[in-house]
Amino acid sequence: MFLILGIKSTHGFGQIYYDLSNLMKTTINDITPNVRHVRMNTSPTAARSFIDPEYVFTYIKEGQGIFVIEGVEYQIAAGDMLLMAPYMLHITKSHPGREMIQCVVHFDLFYQAQRKGYILCQPGMTFAKFIAQKQNPETLLAHAPMFQTQPPDSVQSQIYRRYEQLREFNKDRHAAYAQLQMRAAMLDILSLYLQQTGNHDQASAQPSPKWRNIETAITYIHNHFDEPISLDDVSQQADISVNYFCSLFKRYTGQTIHNYINELRIHKAKRLIEESDLSLTKIADLTGLGDIHAFSKLFKKFAKQTPSAYRRSNRRD
Repeated sequence: MFLILGIKSTHGFGQIYYDLSNLMKTTINDITPNVRHVRMNTSPTAARSFIDPEYVFTYIKEGQGIFVIEGVEYQIAAGDMLLMAPYMLHITKSHPGREMIQCVVHFDLFYQAQRKGYILCQPGMTFAKFIAQKQNPETLLAHAPMFQTQPPDSVQSQIYRRYEQLREFNKDRHAAYAQLQMRAAMLDILSLYLQQTGNHDQASAQPSPKWRNIETAITYIHNHFDEPISLDDVSQQADISVNYFCSLFKRYTGQTIHNYINELRIHKAKRLIEESDLSLTKIADLTGLGDIHAFSKLFKKFAKQTPSAYRRSNRRD
């Protein structure tokens, strides 16, 4: 017998109440994944950061680099796999000349009609706060092995084959049985990943105190990207002087703080363009990019096309 439980979430699109009474599951055998996004990303040598309100599975197809996840630095190479829980701050950076090509799947463990479409992160939510939600069934895999290093070639082949299937199904996710096929493929990926019990080698994981200053600043930026952000604000969050912060940020991320904030805002804008019906004027406002003219100019600089052209070529219902 389950208790009737729920979580109220507030974000830019208003309040949503999540009725969890029918989702209180006790084992991984009850998981019915809802695939949200399927992407193939190339990580540049300049660091990029992400905080996602869903699980993120990543298979490194090519290249080498680092992932900094919740303040711990991991050396990553082709063949490695990662499973990151919601609200884990992760920073990716390729080694020069060895750009990482990542097969990435974003998914929820269970389908929730209220989470259909684009979902913003809950303001103030962190990984620590997320895993403290014991009644939330989405925490079921929050403590699963996060890193699997060099699984057998046969496992890698199966993982990549399922990923390619997901990409195909995702192209027309409203076709008959597409959702069922995507769920089955994602279950296979999770099963293969979780069975690799001997491969979560943590030898390459190194706590990185200096990254902590950068991580604190990046978390602040992610939580306030839709507002005016000053250099003084960010350096105060990192608890270091402005000059030292600028130097440290450039050294660790490979770009200036100004460029980093704009790149993050354009990334958020792309997601909104792809997955919502909001006007471009509203998207400019929600991402802190000002009026539509400034937004269009900056968007074209980063995306190499106008927001309208990007919507035409990337719109997904």
